[in-house]
Amino acid sequence: MGNDFMGIRWPLNQSPLQLTSLSYPEQQDVNVKSLSRVKPYDLENQKYFDRWARDYDNGRISEWFQYTQQLAIGEFDLKRDAKVLDVGCGTGHAVLRLASLLSEGKAFGIDISTGMVAKASANVPDALRQRIEFVQASSDCIPYTENQFDHVLCTNSFHHYPRSIDSLREIRRVLKPGGQIVILENAPDLSWYTRAWDWFLKLTEKGHIRYYTSAELGELLREAGFARARLCHLRNEFLCHGKLYASIQVWTGYAPDPK
Repeated sequence: MGNDFMGIRWPLNQSPLQLTSLSYPEQQDVNVKSLSRVKPYDLENQKYFDRWARDYDNGRISEWFQYTQQLAIGEFDLKRDAKVLDVGCGTGHAVLRLASLLSEGKAFGIDISTGMVAKASANVPDALRQRIEFVQASSDCIPYTENQFDHVLCTNSFHHYPRSIDSLREIRRVLKPGGQIVILENAPDLSWYTRAWDWFLKLTEKGHIRYYTSAELGELLREAGFARARLCHLRNEFLCHGKLYASIQVWTGYAPDPK
């Protein structure tokens, strides 16, 4: 069975060509997820994003993604020894940025696409390899134990999650008590353009589920058990970083701390 159907932790000392031929039963640095937890919709999503991975970094959309990632990362109060997870990491630009800020910590990225994870691994410079890890995994089946991370980032990917509340609960599970989530998404409540774009993508893009209004996203965070959910940004962007027009929202929340 091919790697497209496995959740694999790619060793950063291997090239994308090597990644495609891993023999995981003998490989010590490989994590294989149970196939019973990968749903048919996830497999379709993998195929879609594997195709997109080939040109993901080449278009104007990459510039926009990196701008919004920077905006979201700015909501973190990072300590140099923090552990940070990027859910839906794509080709890893936010993970690279986070690792550069964590002189004693580590940045992790998960993505459902093996193609995205392979490109992310290939993008890592030698100086950061010991502070970065990428894993191919679904957002509602995160392959880490509970209370692992100080922060979790999720930008421009929540609208792809078919089981959004399960994904948020998984994120809360892997956060340490008091750990922080920052999530950036489109905001259809701000403009007819974003509402129309949401409708169009539902018809034309296999991986698109829906955009959530700011009220809906805040309620989902609270329903998933996050405390102190707060809307940090809600605004329209015009002619910004390769985008003609966009409506964005940024939320933050915290895993409950019993202290």
